[in-house]
Amino acid sequence: MKLKWVILLALFGGLILGPLISNVPGSTYIVFDQTAIEFKNNAAIGLLLLALLALWMLWLLLRYIFQTSNLTVGWFGDRNLRKARQQTIDGMIALAEGHWKTAEGLLIKGAKFRDTKLINYLAAARAAQEQDDDKNRDSYLQAAAKAEPDAHIAIGLTQAQLQIQHRQYEQALATLSHLRNMSPHHPYVLKLLNQLYTRLGDWEQVIELLPKLRKYRVFQPQAIDQIEINAWSEFIQLQAQREGLQAVNDTWLKLSKSLRNQPQLQLVYAEVLAEQQQFDQLELHIKDAMKHEWQEPLAQLYGSIKSQEPARTLATAENWLKRKPHNTTLLTTLGKLSLQAQLWGKAKSYLEQSIQQKATAEAHYYLGQAYAALGHPIQEQQEYERGLVSLIQPQDKALLPELEPETEQD
Repeated sequence: MKLKWVILLALFGGLILGPLISNVPGSTYIVFDQTAIEFKNNAAIGLLLLALLALWMLWLLLRYIFQTSNLTVGWFGDRNLRKARQQTIDGMIALAEGHWKTAEGLLIKGAKFRDTKLINYLAAARAAQEQDDDKNRDSYLQAAAKAEPDAHIAIGLTQAQLQIQHRQYEQALATLSHLRNMSPHHPYVLKLLNQLYTRLGDWEQVIELLPKLRKYRVFQPQAIDQIEINAWSEFIQLQAQREGLQAVNDTWLKLSKSLRNQPQLQLVYAEVLAEQQQFDQLELHIKDAMKHEWQEPLAQLYGSIKSQEPARTLATAENWLKRKPHNTTLLTTLGKLSLQAQLWGKAKSYLEQSIQQKATAEAHYYLGQAYAALGHPIQEQQEYERGLVSLIQPQDKALLPELEPETEQD
């Protein structure tokens, strides 16, 4: 529309100015060195107007070219961004599907034109890790750090995760220690440290970390309680091997009452006492634990006690029958303790009751011992054989071949 108005105005102006210019008298001279060119004034004015018109048209042409150029550049730029976005999406899909090499290539290509370089490089590092390519993994992490210098925590956490996954525990410890110095209370740093110390079997460090795990709610309270129980259980077992019983006793007394009442810890401590053959201390420990809660593993361990007063030890276990009259483990323990007290008939009775509930090789063996003490060698031998059969009895009898009875041949 604007161009039409300009043309109309030019035509109208020409109609008005044309007659006026044609009546202008005189001449105009253009001198070049010793040469002079003469123009009538009306012709000179016409040429000047044509020159101005040509300049104006040239300006319009140049403006149109530059505008078209910007549109072209913008179109190509948008096209590259769309392509990069699709490469990033396809790369993330390939990563989720386990196509590591494809994912790595797409994510790196997508990082060239996208403003999500951090995500692309971190995901590419994970893809390289899955291909056991530590060199490219670390180079992508460095590229991520250059792309987003302020994202050092996110990059460091990804690096630590990948190092733990690749069992590079020393490097992971160095990475996490650096992150903890920068952000001492970061929950995920603390979580990865707990995971790393657990894998390393460094239970002292796990125990030292527990207050932070609670304070910053790294896990649910029940999960932290279980981490604490597991850590102390492992620590006590290692301490028994390295430092001996006295160190374990000192540790046990330092534990809170709530921890000493935990069945898992009570069993671990009982096993240490049994291994050290501290039977008097073991008996007192199990009796005290059973007052609070019935624990079948402790009942089984109680049967291994070599007591100086076996009748008293047996009497303690018989009191538990009121709570568990048909418990196979307890009946076997009573049979074993009766043998130690040389109460052969009672031992035989308890062990037979145990076998009625559930036949085990252990119960058959000790019943054989009772028959031996009673002077019944045939029954003794039978019980040993039954014990062996119970050990090798197949779980699925349907797998056994069916044997057809032999027919007598004339």
